[in-house]
Amino acid sequence: MTRVLVVDDSDVLRRISVFNLKRAGFEVYEAVDGIDGIEKMKELKPDVVVLDVMMPRLDGFGVLKEMQNNEALKDINVVMLTAKGGDDDADHALKLGAKKFLTKPFSPKKLVEVVNEIAGKE
Repeated sequence: MTRVLVVDDSDVLRRISVFNLKRAGFEVYEAVDGIDGIEKMKELKPDVVVLDVMMPRLDGFGVLKEMQNNEALKDINVVMLTAKGGDDDADHALKLGAKKFLTKPFSPKKLVEVVNEIAGKE
Protein backbone atom coordinates (compact mmCIF):
# COMPACT_ATOMS: atom_id res chain seq x y z
CA MET A 1 0.00 0.00 0.00
CA THR A 2 1.27 3.46 -0.88
CA ARG A 3 2.28 5.51 2.18
CA VAL A 4 1.49 9.23 2.09
CA LEU A 5 2.63 11.81 4.64
CA VAL A 6 0.61 15.06 4.75
CA VAL A 7 2.66 17.94 6.21
CA ASP A 8 0.50 21.03 6.81
CA ASP A 9 0.07 23.35 9.79
CA SER A 10 -3.60 23.93 8.93
CA ASP A 11 -5.69 21.39 10.87
CA VAL A 12 -8.64 21.82 8.50
CA LEU A 13 -6.67 21.34 5.29
CA ARG A 14 -4.70 18.46 6.78
CA ARG A 15 -7.93 16.69 7.84
CA ILE A 16 -9.51 17.17 4.41
CA SER A 17 -6.39 15.88 2.65
CA VAL A 18 -6.00 12.90 5.00
CA PHE A 19 -9.69 11.97 4.74
CA ASN A 20 -9.70 12.01 0.94
CA LEU A 21 -6.38 10.19 0.55
CA LYS A 22 -7.48 7.46 2.99
CA ARG A 23 -10.77 7.12 1.13
CA ALA A 24 -8.74 6.67 -2.09
CA GLY A 25 -6.93 3.73 -0.49
CA PHE A 26 -3.66 5.25 0.70
CA GLU A 27 -1.98 4.59 4.05
CA VAL A 28 -1.89 8.18 5.38
CA TYR A 29 0.13 9.87 8.13
CA GLU A 30 0.18 13.48 9.36
CA ALA A 31 2.75 16.05 10.46
CA VAL A 32 1.98 19.55 11.77
CA ASP A 33 5.06 21.44 10.53
CA GLY A 34 8.34 21.01 8.66
CA ILE A 35 10.39 19.73 11.62
CA ASP A 36 7.67 17.20 12.48
CA GLY A 37 7.52 16.27 8.79
CA ILE A 38 11.26 15.52 8.54
CA GLU A 39 11.10 13.36 11.72
CA LYS A 40 8.13 11.40 10.39
CA MET A 41 9.77 10.93 6.96
CA LYS A 42 12.83 9.39 8.62
CA GLU A 43 10.60 7.11 10.68
CA LEU A 44 7.93 6.15 8.10
CA LYS A 45 9.77 6.31 4.74
CA PRO A 46 6.63 7.44 2.86
CA ASP A 47 6.25 7.01 -0.90
CA VAL A 48 4.72 10.48 -1.33
CA VAL A 49 4.81 13.63 0.81
CA VAL A 50 2.10 16.30 0.46
CA LEU A 51 3.95 19.38 1.69
CA ASP A 52 2.66 22.86 2.50
CA VAL A 53 4.93 25.84 1.76
CA MET A 54 3.94 28.24 4.56
CA MET A 55 4.54 26.60 7.97
CA PRO A 56 6.07 27.56 11.31
CA ARG A 57 9.50 26.25 12.44
CA LEU A 58 10.53 25.03 8.97
CA ASP A 59 8.70 25.93 5.76
CA GLY A 60 8.17 23.64 2.78
CA PHE A 61 11.21 24.95 0.90
CA GLY A 62 13.36 24.29 3.98
CA VAL A 63 11.97 20.76 4.14
CA LEU A 64 12.83 20.16 0.46
CA LYS A 65 16.40 21.40 1.08
CA GLU A 66 16.75 19.06 4.08
CA MET A 67 15.42 16.18 1.99
CA GLN A 68 17.94 16.84 -0.81
CA ASN A 69 20.79 16.70 1.73
CA ASN A 70 19.63 13.37 3.20
CA GLU A 71 20.28 10.17 1.23
CA ALA A 72 17.35 8.39 2.89
CA LEU A 73 14.87 11.16 2.02
CA LYS A 74 16.00 12.66 -1.28
CA ASP A 75 14.13 10.22 -3.53
CA ILE A 76 10.72 10.65 -1.87
CA ASN A 77 8.12 12.14 -4.25
CA VAL A 78 6.77 15.50 -3.10
CA VAL A 79 3.58 17.40 -3.98
CA MET A 80 3.89 21.04 -2.82
CA LEU A 81 0.83 23.00 -1.66
CA THR A 82 0.73 26.76 -1.37
CA ALA A 83 -1.85 29.38 -0.58
CA LYS A 84 0.34 32.05 -2.12
CA GLY A 85 -0.09 32.94 -5.76
CA GLY A 86 3.64 33.54 -6.17
CA ASP A 87 4.67 32.56 -9.69
CA ASP A 88 8.20 31.84 -8.50
CA ASP A 89 7.04 29.34 -5.88
CA ALA A 90 6.31 26.59 -8.41
CA ASP A 91 9.67 27.00 -10.15
CA HIS A 92 11.49 27.17 -6.82
CA ALA A 93 9.73 24.04 -5.51
CA LEU A 94 10.43 22.07 -8.70
CA LYS A 95 14.11 23.11 -8.65
CA LEU A 96 14.33 21.83 -5.07
CA GLY A 97 12.97 18.44 -6.08
CA ALA A 98 9.17 18.63 -5.82
CA LYS A 99 7.39 16.60 -8.52
CA LYS A 100 4.10 18.56 -8.60
CA PHE A 101 2.69 21.83 -7.32
CA LEU A 102 -0.91 22.63 -6.29
CA THR A 103 -2.25 26.05 -5.32
CA LYS A 104 -4.79 26.27 -2.49
CA PRO A 105 -7.70 26.01 -2.64
CA PHE A 106 -7.47 22.78 -4.63
CA SER A 107 -10.10 20.10 -5.04
CA PRO A 108 -9.60 16.94 -2.96
CA LYS A 109 -10.19 14.98 -6.20
CA LYS A 110 -7.26 16.81 -7.84
CA LEU A 111 -5.01 16.04 -4.86
CA VAL A 112 -5.86 12.32 -5.07
CA GLU A 113 -5.20 12.37 -8.85
CA VAL A 114 -1.80 14.00 -8.40
CA VAL A 115 -0.77 11.64 -5.59
CA ASN A 116 -1.85 8.65 -7.71
CA GLU A 117 0.11 10.03 -10.64
CA ILE A 118 3.41 10.53 -8.82
CA ALA A 119 3.00 7.29 -6.87
CA GLY A 120 2.85 5.56 -10.27
CA LYS A 121 -0.79 4.48 -9.96
CA GLU A 122 -2.41 6.40 -12.81
